[in-house]
Amino acid sequence: MASGVYNEGAFQLGDGAIVFDTDAAIKIMLLKSSYTFDKDHASVTTLAASEADASGYTGGFNGAGRKALASKTTTKDDTNDRVVYDATDPSAWTLAAGNTIGGAAIIRENTNDAGSTPLFFLDFTDTATNGGTFTVAFHANGIAYLQQ
Repeated sequence: MASGVYNEGAFQLGDGAIVFDTDAAIKIMLLKSSYTFDKDHASVTTLAASEADASGYTGGFNGAGRKALASKTTTKDDTNDRVVYDATDPSAWTLAAGNTIGGAAIIRENTNDAGSTPLFFLDFTDTATNGGTFTVAFHANGIAYLQQ
């Protein structure tokens, strides 16, 4: 599987319905390896069945496992003809054994999971939780980008 951009998320970022830099409800959610990315997934409801559920992670709408992103930026990159979205790496989770994390989604929570929008999917090497610390480090070039 590969990382990608959700169509609905790209649309809402493009038309200004979601302002990445200033929206306090932009969060990261961890997804088990059972999740299959589909750029047509238009609400977080389609991701929720694959959300992490190991002890130490409280999923679901407004769950403590979904961490708000800080220091978010949107940058126009004329050299590479794209818009880059980035943020500070989220704080680590301590997750009990029982899940295999295969990726994460950057989402905008709104009202409930059905009203919340997935923006970006980040594919990871499948990693089993083991009671230790689980970290997500965004790429040095940003979380994701939209390119012409």
